[in-house]
Amino acid sequence: MSLHDSTRRAFVLALGGGLLAACQVRPVYAPVNGTSPTLAGLGSIAIEVQTDRVGQVLMNELVFALRGGAALVTPARYTLHLIVTSRATDLAIETGSDLPSAKLVALTVTYTLTEVATSRAVTTGNVYQTTSYDFSSQRYANVRAERDAEDRAAKAAAADIRLRLSSALMADGG
Repeated sequence: MSLHDSTRRAFVLALGGGLLAACQVRPVYAPVNGTSPTLAGLGSIAIEVQTDRVGQVLMNELVFALRGGAALVTPARYTLHLIVTSRATDLAIETGSDLPSAKLVALTVTYTLTEVATSRAVTTGNVYQTTSYDFSSQRYANVRAERDAEDRAAKAAAADIRLRLSSALMADGG
């Protein structure tokens, strides 16, 4: 090995070490000075009341995802505005009868997290979840299966929104 190769190797190692030292990778919920600012921020989010069934399921899932089902920390530091749309479409059609054998529920949620004190939008985004269910000749079974699919989509959307809000609060400082 020549002197030139060892010098180049040392330079590459030093450069790589410097780049790694500049990285700040830490868990989203890591405590800082004994408390987690992100968890405290999540607990201070007021969720706007939803009027339709799927919106209420999403709102309830978010209450549990953000606060573990606990009451809102007063006063709220943030407000979460949600626009929820749900739609069921045919996924598979049986040949010969032209009746659906499976359906797809598509849930779209547009959210905006606003800081109460300044009315500043901290983050905004869209979450899209789909779930499917089997369609049968029994009317009640179809109604129940569609509701279950909507509930599964709402639960998945709440988990996605929680992660996005955690990241936004961490970037925003709490």
